[in-house]
Amino acid sequence: MPALVIPAQPARRHPAAVLELLKPITWFAPMWAFGCGVVSSGRPVGGRWALVLAGVALAGPLVCGTSQAVNDCFDRHVDAIDEPSQPIPYYGIIIPTRRLR
Repeated sequence: MPALVIPAQPARRHPAAVLELLKPITWFAPMWAFGCGVVSSGRPVGGRWALVLAGVALAGPLVCGTSQAVNDCFDRHVDAIDEPSQPIPYYGIIIPTRRLR
């Protein structure tokens, strides 16, 4: 049975590294898909523009951006060899973990 790994302490953050880690260029597609879904539903938005904007914000930066960061966390050992310019190996973003037995 594999050991459960949990964070031991918060990671050190460098603002440029965090922005690069979230890869803003990848946010466009899910934001566009959400907007297309709103339009194709055929229902009028009416006065619910705040809800539509919240959905776009959730689809792009929060969902897609954090999934990119999680993927980079799992690939950090490979990126240290293959792509040392990636934010985690380059900026030395610490992802401390401890093992529970």
